[in-house]
Amino acid sequence: MAAKLAYQSSKWEKERQNNEKRYKECNGKYAAQTNMESVIKRGLAKSADSRDNVRNYSLFSLSYKILAGRTYLRNNSDSQVIHYTYLSGIAAIFAYLFDIAHPAVNRDKTDQEDMVRDFSYGLLQLFAVQNYLPQYLNSLEHPYVQMLLGNFEKAVELLPTTLSEYDAAQPYAVLMSDAERLTVQAMAEKDEKALNHQLVQHIKNERKWPVGYSVFVDAYSIAYIKLARLNNMNCGLDVIEVPKMFFDDAACKIDISEIKLPFFDDAVEQLEKSGIFWS
Repeated sequence: MAAKLAYQSSKWEKERQNNEKRYKECNGKYAAQTNMESVIKRGLAKSADSRDNVRNYSLFSLSYKILAGRTYLRNNSDSQVIHYTYLSGIAAIFAYLFDIAHPAVNRDKTDQEDMVRDFSYGLLQLFAVQNYLPQYLNSLEHPYVQMLLGNFEKAVELLPTTLSEYDAAQPYAVLMSDAERLTVQAMAEKDEKALNHQLVQHIKNERKWPVGYSVFVDAYSIAYIKLARLNNMNCGLDVIEVPKMFFDDAACKIDISEIKLPFFDDAVEQLEKSGIFWS
């Protein structure tokens, strides 16, 4: 039985109205789209090896995440939400891989922390859409990577290596809260009650954000529910932040050869040259 939780927060309708107002004021375009168009235009004027790929893909990840949420607010059945979620996830992964390949000198602490956190969330976004991760990520010593591969024992073994707060001395250390560690543990132990409890608390915490900062598409919960079901666990949340379209195999069967990030082919070529294999 799905855990008990109100289907949507009381502020959802206000969010929807505000979203519609902004959409109309901008003539059917969001600020996130305008920002990306500017970055793409500047990028096209540069050679592939002179673009700031970490910064660009970090911005793309955030922008696509915003677009997924705003699109979902306008139309709860628009499958473009799935496309944007996928693009946000892969962009976060690109930013992270480019930073590993070419570490920046004196990178801003906040930007580095955000990139590490976005990478973790990006893994969940990809799984939320595709039910699997790209093969080139499989060897990473990351609790989410190993958990999503079904290597639960390994995922739990890696939890002590995670940090609760960012440490500049360990710029790539995985950042996880106590609640996030408990959720991994619940999945690994196939503890349905604990997993459902953790996801309910997660949604409740997300709903505490003020209007304008809400999470509309919760890839965190979607990924966990999908993984639980693949492992014959009874887990589910009937809440608006967990769109039913993500559990429609046909809707999630997207053509990633057609749905590509800006500068995708150039980026893959550069990552391959850096020794990061692509498939």
